[in-house]
Amino acid sequence: MLRNFRSAGLAPVLVVPRVTKPLPASVSVLESLPFPFSKLPWQIAGARGIKRLNRLFEQQIALADPATTAAYFWPGSPPALIKRAKEAGILTIGQMINTFQGTAKKILDRSYGRLALPSGCTISQRDIDFEICELSLYDFVFAPNPEVERSLHEAGVEAQRIISTSFGWSPSRYAKSNGIQDSQRPLRFLFVGTAGVRKGVPTLLQAWKNARIAGELVIVGHVEAAIQDWMTAAMQDSSVRHVAFTEDVGAFYRCADIFVFPTIEEGGPQVTLEAGGCGLPVITTPMGAARLVEHDVNGLIVQTENVDALTEAMVRMAGNADLRAKFSQRIERDAARFTYDEVSASHARTIVGLLQARMPNDPGGV
Repeated sequence: MLRNFRSAGLAPVLVVPRVTKPLPASVSVLESLPFPFSKLPWQIAGARGIKRLNRLFEQQIALADPATTAAYFWPGSPPALIKRAKEAGILTIGQMINTFQGTAKKILDRSYGRLALPSGCTISQRDIDFEICELSLYDFVFAPNPEVERSLHEAGVEAQRIISTSFGWSPSRYAKSNGIQDSQRPLRFLFVGTAGVRKGVPTLLQAWKNARIAGELVIVGHVEAAIQDWMTAAMQDSSVRHVAFTEDVGAFYRCADIFVFPTIEEGGPQVTLEAGGCGLPVITTPMGAARLVEHDVNGLIVQTENVDALTEAMVRMAGNADLRAKFSQRIERDAARFTYDEVSASHARTIVGLLQARMPNDPGGV
């Protein structure tokens, strides 16, 4: 996300406990865990890392020029740090990943109840209250999905503090098309993600059974324990295949025809962007559409947890090769707007604009 911030004149400094993967040269990194603590298991070094992380961030706040600095926080940041940045006159921005937890809890509790399953939602009232407090402190909040924006209103965040954004995808990880055409294989629907209630998999399994499509449903991802029996039963039908884990999800995108993702609670689902970038027409819900999928333009959007609507959409897509080709060409083109290079530069321009808006009489830049 920070890779192209310098293109807009920002000099990003990432403050983290430790770095475990190579990062772009354009991002300066400060690690709170020095060697040898950085090599210890997180269960041992984690508490020390977080404590030192907060101190390190406070030091950066003290060194910063408030007129040209934004503090960009991700969920769960300590309110005390946000307050410290605000007291220093620094612009504070919060990044949402999923919907507001109060909204998410209502969605998930309702869904588990409808399925007569013990609730798998671990969100507590304390978590909700913490997030309300955190969100109240930010000058602005980045929302990666229209559904996230709606949930922020539930949390009491005023419309003028909500900034429409998105997450992205990395083309270098995937082929540019859905590629491998094998006339010998069946038509293939693909789901990627945790196979559980939150991602709408119970709806997907029932819709697939009802659709009776001459094809294959491939589900890639860990199965939630609550629906393991349902998955096991579904796989008695040879048309349903499960892959628990893969490091090369791109291989599945390249060998599929349609991406189906009936999720009930999301932020800005990266898998939708990845699938679209690989040229897969998408069937999803409003939660799963991100800012990419448009109904009957590059995919199909169905009502959440509506088995009949999902069944109809899958049958329609399966039976119309011309429609699939039309959606495929369009969504691959549309997904190019959501590469991380584009998204990073867009975030940077937005932050620069917010900083400049605080200095209306200053003709200079940030």
